[in-house]
Amino acid sequence: MPARWQMLRRDPGSVAGPGELTDNWAAAPTLDIPATVATAFVGNPDDHDWWYRTTLTTEHAASIEFEGLTFPATVFLDGSPVADCESMFLPLRIECDAGDHELVIRFASLNHWLKTRRPRGRWRSTLVGAPGLRWARTTLIGRAPVYGNLPAPVGIWRPVTAVTAQTRTDVVTKVDGNVITVAGTSGARTIRLTVVDPAGRQIADDTTAPTQRGFRFNVAVPSPLLWWPNGYGPQHVYRVRLEADGVEVADRPVGFRTLSVAADGFRISVNGTAIFCRGVTWSPPDPIRAFADPDQIRDQVRTFAAAGATMVRVVGGLLFEQAEFWEACAEAGLLVWQDAMLATFDPPVEQNELIARELISVLQGVSGNPALAVVSGGSETLQQPEMLGLSHDESVMEVLESVLGAAVAEHSDAHYVRASPSAPPGTADLAIRPDTGIAHWYGVGGYLRPIADVRSAGIRFAAESLAFANPPVSDYIERHFGSAAVAGHHPDWKAGVPRDRGSSWDFEDVRDFYAHEVFGEGLLAVRRTDPERYLQLGRLAVATAMRECFAYWRRADSGCGGALVLSGRDTVPGAGWGLLDSDGGAKPALAVLARTWAPVAVLLSDEGLAGVRIDVYNDTDAELRGELTLTATNSVGVAVDVTRPITVPPASSTAFVDTELSGQFRDLSQAYQFGPPTADAVQARVTFDGRPTVYDVLVVNPAGRQAASLLTATASPVSEGIWVLELVSEVALRYIEIEISGWLVSDNYFHVAARLPRQITLTRQSGGESPTGTVGSIDLRAPIPIRRSA
Repeated sequence: MPARWQMLRRDPGSVAGPGELTDNWAAAPTLDIPATVATAFVGNPDDHDWWYRTTLTTEHAASIEFEGLTFPATVFLDGSPVADCESMFLPLRIECDAGDHELVIRFASLNHWLKTRRPRGRWRSTLVGAPGLRWARTTLIGRAPVYGNLPAPVGIWRPVTAVTAQTRTDVVTKVDGNVITVAGTSGARTIRLTVVDPAGRQIADDTTAPTQRGFRFNVAVPSPLLWWPNGYGPQHVYRVRLEADGVEVADRPVGFRTLSVAADGFRISVNGTAIFCRGVTWSPPDPIRAFADPDQIRDQVRTFAAAGATMVRVVGGLLFEQAEFWEACAEAGLLVWQDAMLATFDPPVEQNELIARELISVLQGVSGNPALAVVSGGSETLQQPEMLGLSHDESVMEVLESVLGAAVAEHSDAHYVRASPSAPPGTADLAIRPDTGIAHWYGVGGYLRPIADVRSAGIRFAAESLAFANPPVSDYIERHFGSAAVAGHHPDWKAGVPRDRGSSWDFEDVRDFYAHEVFGEGLLAVRRTDPERYLQLGRLAVATAMRECFAYWRRADSGCGGALVLSGRDTVPGAGWGLLDSDGGAKPALAVLARTWAPVAVLLSDEGLAGVRIDVYNDTDAELRGELTLTATNSVGVAVDVTRPITVPPASSTAFVDTELSGQFRDLSQAYQFGPPTADAVQARVTFDGRPTVYDVLVVNPAGRQAASLLTATASPVSEGIWVLELVSEVALRYIEIEISGWLVSDNYFHVAARLPRQITLTRQSGGESPTGTVGSIDLRAPIPIRRSA
């Protein structure tokens, strides 16, 4: 298909058909599709009709498939209407004869479409102002302010492809036990199947002639290699390839894995192993174009996988993701929670079958992909009527209770839940209750509960949580806003701060609340005199809240099966919910979560009168043996220093308190307060045979802002492009920040204990021959320069 299309803007309803535009195309601008209106025009795309046009020549009768057209749209072939788009989330196919053709698409004004009166729902969505959107099968991006100040995606948002009618093939893949089943329909004379194992070896090659009923292959794989979530084992991916009359028509990843969900709470097991799900709600890398380059998607998936994530959730009300997303998740070991494209509306019963077809189309497209784990009936579809006071009988939705569940059961092995959030099946609990089923938990977050509230909230699984206006790093702010002085007040800055529709507060107010809780400083005064420190306090308060919550949830005795952060990436410049900024750069909270989420990790926590707790985690499929060293220091010297051997079985953890290791009561958490603090900081260091050392430091008695001279940072070369940075501080410091342009830092935003050296690996990416930069801390008055060893 031609990639170049022309585009014209017209007033709603002013043009009835392509014939009225014949004289206008010569001067029309062109777009490389996929491309939405907002990639070329400024303003609200929903206010106008948009016409797209291209020409093509086909040597044979062909099928033209539109993978993504926005609603409402009509397709014209050679001047005649041939198809209407009834849903943005369904592919649309037309047929054409051999020859030269003109292809035109009219994307009608959604705002004009909404002026037609339609039956009202039983309740109104609080996300949007136009209740008629419940009838529009389209994304809420650009229509619900909470997702960012964005233009709505209107136009061609997925590729357009043309295949001959003979080679058009629809295929579904299924994995059952050790058998891969590939079935479908095709107009081809012969279908050839090849299966390639994870090592790239061809293990099956078969050919069949399709009948009117289609074709089917069954491939038994002796002792198949299993696919595991990230950190729990290897991601063994097989590939299924199909050729129709010699033309490749499918190349899909397939994985062998079993999936189950515990009836008590919500804990996912893969291959019989319980998985602690941690990760993010997925944000489209390019929400304006609504289509991302494959490298963008892979980079975003790999960034979360490298941080230790095991799951991402595609949220109802946004967009179904493209094939490259599913490929990347299978390769990286990220489980996918897929919502139906439903949000807080009362879905019309007339659209039940249409909504099911949308979901079936996705399930068939990813059939056999081991990443798909959970499918839900949308985001807050049950919670919205509950929050408005409606009972279950007043708000029951057949599409959630039976229609979508039946579709999932027939077309995948994923686990179905009625909505996110939702109560356990068969109970009278409400979806909004956070401690029984699947929660959207913002006790720490929008509801301003203290961080310690995580310990009493009883979260079993949080499909989204921990939303804050999370500031990006300084370089990003300077690039997009000029300086940190815009924070907290400038309209350009505030446009990027998330706000619930109709609220008198925004999520920057939420962040300031927790910055005061964590650091005890007056945020208004800091913002007036030192806006960069104001933002840094906010960044690190967000990191602290997230770290404390996940450190608790990850415990074997917490009763929690997982939690996902809202969200993965900002959609617009500013301090959004994302762990990544809108350019894809990581924020400090992600570095802190990476230590908390790591497959092999040690985490310290203050348990009050019980002392300091040490949790050691081993998600891997191998037993780990090594040593645990617990050291407590203050500005005078070492108070406790003890080492003991430890063994952690596969996919398990072990926990201690400090007195178990030392055999002495030293009040390391300063809970009894009988005298001066025993220690300012406690460090746990775990060294397992053949693995990098893992650390955690708990600062019990923060020193406050100290002179920079108390910290030294010395870099030494190890090999070509590899250096080691050694840090030594005379006092305990929180959140060491290393800034070296062009160098990859193995760890960042961590605490250090007094006089305990910490070594960080530096890997050159694009910097000079030796690392040049600074090291600072929220507890230092100024950063220090990195010096090189003699």
